[in-house]
Amino acid sequence: MKKKVLLPIVIIVVIGIIVLTLIGNRRSTAAKTEGILLDQTAVAVRTEIVNERPYSLDFTANGLVRGIYDQTLTSAIGGRVITLRAKEGDRVSRGQLLLQIDAETLGADAESAKVAFEAAQRDYQRFENAHAQGGVSDQQLAAMHTQMVAAEGRYTAARRRLSDASVVAPTSGQVYKSYVEVGSFLNPGAKLFEIVDDSQLKVSCYVTERQRLQLTKGQSVHLTSELFPTREITGHISMIGDKANQALSFPVDVILDKETSEGLHPGMYVSISFARASEQTGILIPRKAIIGSINDAKVYIVRNGMALQKAITAGNTVGDHIEVLDGLQKGDSLVVAGLINISDGAPVKSIKESLNE
Repeated sequence: MKKKVLLPIVIIVVIGIIVLTLIGNRRSTAAKTEGILLDQTAVAVRTEIVNERPYSLDFTANGLVRGIYDQTLTSAIGGRVITLRAKEGDRVSRGQLLLQIDAETLGADAESAKVAFEAAQRDYQRFENAHAQGGVSDQQLAAMHTQMVAAEGRYTAARRRLSDASVVAPTSGQVYKSYVEVGSFLNPGAKLFEIVDDSQLKVSCYVTERQRLQLTKGQSVHLTSELFPTREITGHISMIGDKANQALSFPVDVILDKETSEGLHPGMYVSISFARASEQTGILIPRKAIIGSINDAKVYIVRNGMALQKAITAGNTVGDHIEVLDGLQKGDSLVVAGLINISDGAPVKSIKESLNE
């Protein structure tokens, strides 16, 4: 009797063990299958471990060599050119006559204005004497004074126009470009010459807002030129602009030392090295690891086999690396290759290397 009772129980237990074993195997198989599928869908990316290292904020900028004085002369008056005494390539001295505009009519106007002014002066003197004797009212004297002042203004303007007919060099230098010929009729504001004073050279360049903070007026700099690769060209900062252009860059001018800038000419390109004496320690990451612009920089890090997008605060550019001020920590696994194939939360397989070693 007992055997008959125990037999069904044993059968039920055996069946239960078999069912549990099948369920466990099924779960194990499903987990393995899920792992295989996950491994198959994970994107392979190259990562580097973020570390801190010492670095210098030295940077370079490309600039254009210019003369200390570089200006385009324009005509202040209209008229016909009757004499041309300078051509392209000529060396001119300050005050030297460059061209003469026909001034016959202007001379007549100036003479007429002079006569009218002198007559107004005499009339005012008579009115002033009569006023002292009571023969002229205050109102009449004031009206005559107004006429005299107006005549003086017309005379001054006429003399200025006559003077403007003789165009002289505002500084010593070389005539880089001439826009006129004898017989040309000029309108006011027409271009005449481009004069460059290359007795002292300067270089104009642009820097970012962060780089601008590192510069001081009078700071010494070093320059290099492809034409003179072995020469050490030196200079100092003469101007740091306070207003950025549309590209958010600030203008900087560097005066070149005459002893080292021989052979350079306006229009040549050079590289300017802005150096800092001290180093600092921080995180640098490759520029290629950044998604988007520097002003709105984002990166991917790998955590638990998943890609995680993080916003960072980027600082200065150091070679082909970017300074990270905030957003990353030492030991983070930074994605540096394969960015185009991943998104936030995507499974990834990483190949780790040490960053900034």
